[in-house]
Amino acid sequence: MNKNLMLSVPFLGFFFASFALGSDLPWEKQLPFQQATIQYDLKGNQQGRETLYIKDSGKLQAKHHRSSMTIMGMTTKKETIELTDPDWVRSYDLVEHTGYKTTNPNKLYRAEYNKLNEAEKKYFEKNAKELGSSMQAQFGGSVQEKGATVAGYVCDVVTVGGLSTVYLLHDSDIVLGSETSVMGINNTLTATAVDTSTAIPATAFMPPAGISAAIDQEQETILAETITRVVATLKRPDGVEAMKKMGPLSMPNNGMRVPAMENILPGKEGTQQDMIQEMHKGMDLLKQMMPQQ
Repeated sequence: MNKNLMLSVPFLGFFFASFALGSDLPWEKQLPFQQATIQYDLKGNQQGRETLYIKDSGKLQAKHHRSSMTIMGMTTKKETIELTDPDWVRSYDLVEHTGYKTTNPNKLYRAEYNKLNEAEKKYFEKNAKELGSSMQAQFGGSVQEKGATVAGYVCDVVTVGGLSTVYLLHDSDIVLGSETSVMGINNTLTATAVDTSTAIPATAFMPPAGISAAIDQEQETILAETITRVVATLKRPDGVEAMKKMGPLSMPNNGMRVPAMENILPGKEGTQQDMIQEMHKGMDLLKQMMPQQ
């Protein structure tokens, strides 16, 4: 059983729900602006700031995050940069001085989808919408289209099991807010300003000096095989039922590194602090599970 897939299922509603929130395929959606700089405040157990730079209607994104999290009197600092382009998603940890990259899942989804004939494409889209509704219900979640306004923009509101609420710019994967509550840890992320006119500095999209992004070949193989399997299943008339029978390990985790279940269960190796940190990392992925533009 692969550790990286063990927590993927609760997050999948975000991917499949995106089919139901608009007529476009998730990897073909266009943002209402060509470029933007979005500033966020982080509050709760995690305090800090985050900036998301967007170019080319979302095809290029750079997220700069700096925060500190205090749990049980212990403070952990976090500083990361995530760079997304049509081919790659690169993540850099400036505290640990590490980096990794994975193929942009949209590139793989698009390639597999384009192999389908017209009838298969219709089944795929229909099944993806149906599966999204089913998964949202299964995990106690919901999607409310145009359910809120954040920083002056209309948002779709996605909830998962009472643990997390995410505010997505309508018909897109751009997060303008989120609220999570796990094991007594409460965090909010709120967009405070969306600037679509000021020029974005080129340095925003540059990788940090001295840190290279290495490919995790095992993760790459898992991602490619999983997306191929999902598309091949959903192109069938019985795609939804077939996916349900295949079970959770058949599901994509959208290329994100999800903490292993054994790292967050009480009584396992590691301190309570480690357990809470891992759970927080897992919930933090909720707002990233929509496919990248």
